[in-house]
Amino acid sequence: MKYVRNCIRHSRMPENVRQNPVSGRASRRALARPSRAPSKRTKPELFYIACVSVAGVLSLLAVWNPGETRKQSDHPAQWLEAPGVIPWDTLRNVRYDRKDGKPVLNFSHSIAALDGKGVKLRGYITPLELGQYQAHFILSSKPSNCSFCMPAGPDEMVEVHSKTPIKFSLDPVTVSGTFAILPDDPNGLFYRLADGGSVPSQDRL
Repeated sequence: MKYVRNCIRHSRMPENVRQNPVSGRASRRALARPSRAPSKRTKPELFYIACVSVAGVLSLLAVWNPGETRKQSDHPAQWLEAPGVIPWDTLRNVRYDRKDGKPVLNFSHSIAALDGKGVKLRGYITPLELGQYQAHFILSSKPSNCSFCMPAGPDEMVEVHSKTPIKFSLDPVTVSGTFAILPDDPNGLFYRLADGGSVPSQDRL
């Protein structure tokens, strides 16, 4: 009976700590087996995690305002309408073609006509800097709801370099500047607005 009890107990125990059914003692192999040390992260992995964490904190600090919370309702297209602004639908008229076996951006004639010209755009700010006032940011047709995500696709985002910092707002803002097409930007952006500035309030809807 003792042998049977040992066999039953042996069958219910984990493989690495099973006992000898006759002696009732844990096998020497199980006892002598060293525990596996936890895997250590490599320096590149730790650096990547640190960069992602810092970027998230900076984004949260840039947009956080104790007296203001982000609207969770839909964002009507009418909010992006203002006198003289370029509609976002115009900037969406771009596609990828192949040239010499490589993908190339093909901008519509209406977009190509804007290259190097002064334009006005209206959209939502995604901060790229720390602080309430932003001199370098992304202007897009949609607000950003994630600290680690871009708010829209590259055909709905414009990188803005402003001469004077613009105060961050959860509401859309209107900015003016010199429009540039980026056919081969290393960051994957399609458009840039240089020498930007905030449009006076009387020019907004």
